[in-house]
Amino acid sequence: MEVEYVGSSEESINVSGVNVDYDLKTYGIYGTYRYVFPNTALYAKGKLGFAKAEINVEANGFGGSASDSDSDTGVAGGIGLGYLVNPNIAIEGEYAIVAEDIDLLTIGANFKF
Repeated sequence: MEVEYVGSSEESINVSGVNVDYDLKTYGIYGTYRYVFPNTALYAKGKLGFAKAEINVEANGFGGSASDSDSDTGVAGGIGLGYLVNPNIAIEGEYAIVAEDIDLLTIGANFKF
């Protein structure tokens, strides 16, 4: 079982004179399976569960502004590769689909309690 939180800091981009600020947060709970390759510390991982994604967007430019937010909850899943630093710590890269139009590519560390 895996519980996950992924959040971005507020990011900004400028498109043709319009400044767009956005932030994204996802929360999920997954069943996971790891296959550790023989005689190595490398493993492959699959996960399937439920996630909620929230995005907030604000645009300013040309004398006006607009904002919007959206959230989506549903089935989510992903695949990844990892390296076991020791029995309780792993470094992992993962591709996950957390909503119909939100895919994540993440690199992180996992800690087993």
